[in-house]
Amino acid sequence: MIHFDLASRPKVISTHINCLNKDYLIESLSTSTINRELKTYINDNLYEIITGTPDVIQKLNTRFKRLKSYSESKIVLGKIRAIFNYEKFGSKSVRLYDAYDLANNLDVRTCLYCNRMYTITVVKGTKRDEKVTRPQFDHFFDKAKNPLLALSIYNLIPSCTICNSSLKGKKEFTLSGYMHPYIDNYINQYSYKFIPHNVSSILGQKSNLEVEIDIKALSLIDGVKIKKTSDIFKLSAVMSGHSEELKDLFDIRYKFSQRYFMELFSTYKKLGLSYEEVYRIVFGVHFIEDNFNQRPFSKLKKDLLKELNIIT
Repeated sequence: MIHFDLASRPKVISTHINCLNKDYLIESLSTSTINRELKTYINDNLYEIITGTPDVIQKLNTRFKRLKSYSESKIVLGKIRAIFNYEKFGSKSVRLYDAYDLANNLDVRTCLYCNRMYTITVVKGTKRDEKVTRPQFDHFFDKAKNPLLALSIYNLIPSCTICNSSLKGKKEFTLSGYMHPYIDNYINQYSYKFIPHNVSSILGQKSNLEVEIDIKALSLIDGVKIKKTSDIFKLSAVMSGHSEELKDLFDIRYKFSQRYFMELFSTYKKLGLSYEEVYRIVFGVHFIEDNFNQRPFSKLKKDLLKELNIIT
């Protein structure tokens, strides 16, 4: 449930549309036997279908479904899927632009929904067996019901298997009801807190550390979106499952004085390191919010470190 500013990466977006056109879309669209009205609509709006922001592609999809020739028959949906062939894009292609290329270009290293699991992309070459691993791509708007948007870059969210397949699955997401990682930057409108607040019990290993989400949204709508999204991905529960690792933060806080940390940061500063660099070395996560997608638990640990008054 962290933000990734896709709009600030125009090269990634332009590469996506250019490569899809060259390797997939121009040929699949020209050879498709789909109704002329639907083909013309797709052809006229192809660039925005692939590169448009979530609100734009949602409107395009709605207008598309209102065309007289559109129906949700297996034949029509099958022809749309054949044009926007996500299965082919998602496979390990030897010569074509594929999901590995997009994942590599995005360089999102943790799941944008939970910020708990690594989603690194490992590609050693162009051969199939050299494409080792990549994140799953969640379709914010379900591709089964919205095949027109199967390859839309703003509809492809790098995520872990648990969030994408086990928790979200085919649940229908809307822009008004759920957070969209590419456009909704609510990182400061909610925070993780620990429970219970009986620190001695936690340090004595007699109590598990549980985590809850404190929502401080600026509006009711934002609050609802944060709540519904965190509930879908069961963020409080899954973060609480890492209590053993989180207890380390309590050990650090209560076995070392605040003065110790001030001196530590001061010493590293003399070596020419920035606060962010020292923070990453000491706690293993990122301090700057734009970099949260690079290390698991960056949001969670920063919130708990603030609550423990280790950082400000």
